[in-house]
Amino acid sequence: MADRLLELRKKIDGLDARVAGLLARRFKLARAITREGLKKKPVDPAREKRVLANAAAAAGDKAFREAVRAIFSEVIRQTKKIQKC
Repeated sequence: MADRLLELRKKIDGLDARVAGLLARRFKLARAITREGLKKKPVDPAREKRVLANAAAAAGDKAFREAVRAIFSEVIRQTKKIQKC
C-alpha cells in the first residue's frame, strides 16, 4: 500500500512539473501579446468565457469540470497581473 501511494505521488509530481511548465509557456505568450501591442482591449469577457468553457470541456469527467473552471479562472486572473508588468 505504501509503495502504491509513493508511486501515485510520483506520478502526480511529474504532472505538476508539466503543468507548471505549460503555465509558464502560457504566461510568456500572454506577456508577448501585451509587449507587442497586439491586445486591443484590456479585458475581453467573451474570450475569457470561451477559455473557461473550453477548459471545462477538456476536463472530460463531469466531476472535474467545476474544479478545472475555477483553476482556469485563477489562471486568467494571474495572466492579467503578468500582462500589467
